[in-house]
This record gives sequence, structure tokens and C-alpha cells, in this order.
Amino acid sequence: MTNRIAAAYDGSTSGQLVHTVAFTPATAGARLILLISSYNSVVGVSAGWTLDHVADGWNHCYAYSRIADGSETSVSITTTGEVGDTRVHAVLWERDDCALRRFQGATSSEDPPLSIVAAVPANLAVGQVFLVLNAPDAIALPKVTYNQGLAQYRAVAGDGSNSLFAAGNLPAAGNRTYTVSGTDLAGNNPNVLLVVGYGSTDTTAPSSPPNLRTTSITGEAISIAWDAATDNTAVTGYGIYKDGVKQGADQTALTSTLSGLTAGQWYLIEVDARDAAGNRSARTSINVLAVTDTTPPSPPANLRLGGVSHTSATVVWDEASDDIALAGYGIYLDGAKQGTDQTALERTLTGLARGSAHTVGVDAVDTVGHRSPIVELAFSTLADTLPSEPPGLTATAGQETITLAWSAATDDLGIARYDVLLGGEVIAATAPLTLGYVIEELDPGTVYDVAVRAVDDGGGRGPAATVQVATAAASWTPIESPVYRLGGWAGNVRDAHGVEWVVQGEEGWSSTPEPIPLEADLDGGDGAFSGPGTYGQRTVVLEGVAIAPSRVAMLAAQERLTAALHPRQVSTLRVVEAHLSRQAQVRVSDQVEIVDRSATVFEWTISVSAANPRRQAVRGIWREAAITSLPGQASMTAALSGDYPTIPARLQVWGPIRNWTITHQESGLVIRSKPGTVLPADSRYSVEIDLATRLVLAHVPPEVWPEPRPGRGLLAVFPAQFFLQPGPNTLVLAGEPVAGQVGVPRMVAEAIDSWI
Repeated sequence: MTNRIAAAYDGSTSGQLVHTVAFTPATAGARLILLISSYNSVVGVSAGWTLDHVADGWNHCYAYSRIADGSETSVSITTTGEVGDTRVHAVLWERDDCALRRFQGATSSEDPPLSIVAAVPANLAVGQVFLVLNAPDAIALPKVTYNQGLAQYRAVAGDGSNSLFAAGNLPAAGNRTYTVSGTDLAGNNPNVLLVVGYGSTDTTAPSSPPNLRTTSITGEAISIAWDAATDNTAVTGYGIYKDGVKQGADQTALTSTLSGLTAGQWYLIEVDARDAAGNRSARTSINVLAVTDTTPPSPPANLRLGGVSHTSATVVWDEASDDIALAGYGIYLDGAKQGTDQTALERTLTGLARGSAHTVGVDAVDTVGHRSPIVELAFSTLADTLPSEPPGLTATAGQETITLAWSAATDDLGIARYDVLLGGEVIAATAPLTLGYVIEELDPGTVYDVAVRAVDDGGGRGPAATVQVATAAASWTPIESPVYRLGGWAGNVRDAHGVEWVVQGEEGWSSTPEPIPLEADLDGGDGAFSGPGTYGQRTVVLEGVAIAPSRVAMLAAQERLTAALHPRQVSTLRVVEAHLSRQAQVRVSDQVEIVDRSATVFEWTISVSAANPRRQAVRGIWREAAITSLPGQASMTAALSGDYPTIPARLQVWGPIRNWTITHQESGLVIRSKPGTVLPADSRYSVEIDLATRLVLAHVPPEVWPEPRPGRGLLAVFPAQFFLQPGPNTLVLAGEPVAGQVGVPRMVAEAIDSWI
């Protein structure tokens, strides 16, 4: 924001009752203040402006204001009188220190001086006072003087309506008299005067000045210094006190010298901070002996460990000594000073890595700033013990599923999740309290190696519990390729009843759906796809014959076919070829057609439709990237063999991490969290991003919220075209550390090969 005169208007060239004051747009949030001096009455200004004050006499003065939204470029002033009367003068201010109107006053008089008594409230931190004077009958611009620190910045001559504008800083609280003097103000008609004050109230005291210290001590004088205090508006000065007595006026400097002291005497020295509203902070104090000090303190004695954990350590020491006065102790971790000096005799260091070696140092400092040698102590945090193997792993096989169950593993840090592995590759992970998982989309009659392992909060992976299990054999035998499977029905097979289901024709599965005609591309940021990735629904028609061993078997086969495909049921259409298996979620789009051809043979036709036109792999991929140290990054690569132009995926991020980003290196697109966004070390907190639906969910502990919450507000940038693509996809998670928290931030990506 700025403090400026945004426009100065002279209506001399206007021939209308409506006067327009144009200006460059103001900063959003600033207050616009419109000051008007007019011969005729003003009956209104543009919408959105508030009349703050008016002074009426022979002529008129007005103060209007509003808060800028950043789009305003003009304001209109409508007056009474005859068209062509141009005696309107105005000034438009833009101010960032005038939150509210705080006081005002108005008067009119034929003879000078003109005076207004205004009640100025207390605790006004910043602001501005504005004065408008209309001198009706002065032949020329009058020469006037102002008080209370006001200064004239504009004067405009007009026939019977001379206008003067002045401004100044806020005065002290109380009844203040504003006076305008000058013999030129005498006339037949009353001079009109308006005063209005705007400002911001401040009742918050500054912080105490930190790090008060001595920089020089002799028997006659003590020099001190301190760091700057902070305030919600502004610190305007500091007060210096000796033995409780204020030493002179406030000062702006961060140093001071107290002289005329008595050698060998102790003095209490204090400093406080003051803001513009007069609020004073609590005092910071030190006791100083007036004597020359050239000797540093002794080193702290007996530095030792008070306790150590996986991620923190507490160090303790005995008091040092000094010939004059000890001020405190400095703490150093691996050579780096940890914050400011302290007076306590212990310190807890947090945010350390598990099983890491460190050196802590401590020195003593006196009131003059002399420091002792640093004493050091080496220590290591506790190492992470890997989780135990999940006990009691059981696997129950179906024809296309394996249901797993296990008991809780143990760990010194706590279990964060369980990884589920199929054939040695991680395919899923469960929450720490979820002790089961169902592996789906398996092949019948196949032997699988299944494993479950526990992962702790530090990212440590324990040994896996493994089991080998075979799925149940299929109830049919392939007779042709490919095999079509839809619900409980299969084509190009001989079923358990001896019926041969032969597919003689297929339409829609191996072809590409028609593109959806679009007036314009849809915004992928709102869940739609753009350009070549937009296709209509897929309709698949299968037709063939069923050959049964008997009439009874044929009739039973027809019953099974119609019962297996309910019109309202969503089923999986899976096509198993020699080299590839793909599937789609479909719904029966028409009645199953059955036509008898003989006593044991009938023809059949099945029509299904898939709203999602993609043909997807039977099983997806699961990839993980974990950052070992922050700030830093970690990457994963997912090679997708489909040919669908934009392949959706599900991404999930866990902390501890701050200000994180996800980058798709092949496209250069970045998903970015809002500045300051933090995911804590608690594994119950995570952010889930579904690239297909553009849905973002924030997962939190159930005691905070019982279910995932909308999480789009956590993201600053979510590019509309952020998808995976056929071929290699490299995703990079990067971020900053979270103060005081340790752990392994990670990202999981789940995707599935997709074909047109």
C-alpha cells in the first residue's frame, strides 16, 4: 500500500452536474478518502462510498471514504444547482494508515479565526488529519495559517468558492483545537471549515527488547546494547532505566551509555520498548557491577548427558564462575550455535536423526560479552530397531482372490504401515491398525508368493512373513484365444457342464471409441479431459454360439447366461489374450439375445457399455519414494505400457514435510502445496491426490475428524494437465524440514496401464 494523493480535481472545465474524478487503481485494502469543497450541495457520490462528515454554510465541505478493492478507477460527484456550475474542487487520498474515521468537526464563520474542538481518542498508533476550507467571498486565494502541525498542500480559486486543503499527523489524545487564521477570510458569507481524522487503534504493547547486554564496563560508565523489539504496528523508541529511574527521553538507537557511576557499585539496568500509540513493553533487565572486566568466565563444569532418545538428547552442566557477573551459556550442536544464550543449566536438543552421532558444546558468557572456552561432549541417539515379522500370516485363496490376515508386529518406534508384496513387489500398503488385505484380479489355478512386512515410523522395514498359495482352478477350460470373461460367464471356453461357448464376432473391444465433439477444450483442473484424451463411452458387442452335449444342458446354459448378467449390475469384462490381459468396468446395455438353432445349439448376443472408455491392465503398479533428509528430494519411476494419452493415477504424501512439491519431470508440471503447509510426522496425516477425478483429500486421525476431508485448499498449484503418460514417468517429491520433527517423508503413486 502507499500514502499518496491519488487525484486532484478542479471542476472548472466541467459543464455538468456530475463530476468524475479519475485515478490510477489503488492497492486493495487501502482506504480511499475523497475531500470535496463545493459551491452547491453534493447529493451523492458513486456507490460504495460512505459520507464520513459534512460542513454546511454558504458553501459546503465533505469527506467520503471507502476501502479499495483494487479495481476502482474513478468516482462520480453529483451536485445540485444549474447545469454548467463548475465550482467543485476535490482531492482523493490513498492511505494505508487510516483504518477508521476517529474524530471530526465542522464550523462556519464570517470572521477569522475559525476554530474546531475535536476529541482525539487514545491509543491511535498511526493515521492522518485532513482539513477542508471553503472561503466563499475572497476575491483571490486567501493567505491563511494552520495549527496542530497541519500544512496546506492544495489551493484552488473559484468564483465565490475558493478551496483550501491541508493535512497533518495525528495529535496527542484529548480535546484538540484546530484553528485557521487569516484576515483574508473576512467576507459577507460564512467561511466553511471541516476537520476529520482517520487512524488505527493500537492497544498491543511491543515485545521486550531481547538480548540486553553490556558492551563495555568501567568504574565510571557502563555501555549497553540490545536487539530490536517487535510490535504489531511499529516500535518508535526505547526507554533506559537505572535502578528504576528513567534516564532521559526515549531513543531510537539500540545502544546507550550510562555515565557518572560509582566504581564498585551494582546497578540495575533496564530497557523497554514504546510504540506509536504510547504502549510500553515489559522491561528487560541486567545487574551490572561498575568495574573494569577483562577476564572471561570459567568453562562450565561437568558437562554430561541427562537423557537420550531416538530423536533427542538432554545435556546438563554445573555453573560456571566469573570475577564480575555471569550472563549465561551458549549451546553448540556439531559446531553450530543453537539460538541465543540461556541462563538455565540444561538444554534439550530435538529433531535429531535416529542412530546419529553428534558433539554438543557449552560455553559461559559474562555481562561484558567475554566467553569461556567451549567444553564438548560426544553422544549418539538411539538406533532404530527394525519391526518384527508380522506373526500369524494366513492366506485364503479363491478363484481370483487371496484374502490375507495377520497379527500386529512390534517395534520400538511404532508401526506406520504394512506393505503387501506379490511376487516380491509391493502392490499395496495398509494402515497400522489394518491387519488384513484382499488381493484381487488374480488368475485361477495359479501359484503366488505373497508376503507382508511391517514398516516403522522411521521408515525401517522389518522381515517379511511369506506364504505360497494357489488360487482355485477355473470351472472352465479355454478352447480358443482370447478368452472373454464377464461376471460368472466366459466365452471361448468349455464350462464345467460340457457346454462350449464360442465367440464368433466381437465389435467395440479392439477398436477406438469415437472422440466426443467439443465446442472448446474442457478444463482438466475441474475433472475434465482436454484434446485427444477425450473419448465417448465404449460399447462392446459379443456374439457367438453355445454347443451343449444335450437338450437339458442347453436349456440350463441359457438360464445361467441370463442369470449371470443382471441389467443393473456393474461387471468386469476381462479379455485374456496369449500375451496380455485387459479389462473394463461395464454394464449390460441391452437384453441378452438367445436364438435356438437346434436341440443342442443356440446363438447368443451380449451388448455391454463402459462409461470409462479405457481398457486397463488387470493389476496396477505401486511405487514409493522416500526422502532420507530434508531439505531434499526423492524420485520414483513408473514405466507405463498403455497407449492412452493421459493415464490417471493416485498420489499420496506423508510427512514430516513442509512446503512440498511433486514434479512430473517428463512434462515439467508441478503440484505445489500452499506456503507454510505442513504434514506432521504422524502417519495418520496424509494428502491424497486423485489425478482422474481431480479430487484432493486430507487424511487426519479419527479423533480429529472421522473421515477424510476435502483437501484442495492445501494446494497452491494443481496443473490442469498433470497426468501420467505412456512410457517412463518420473515423479519427484521435494520439501523442507518441519522444526522439531523427524521421520521419513514419502510419496506413493498407484497407476494402471491403460489403452484406447
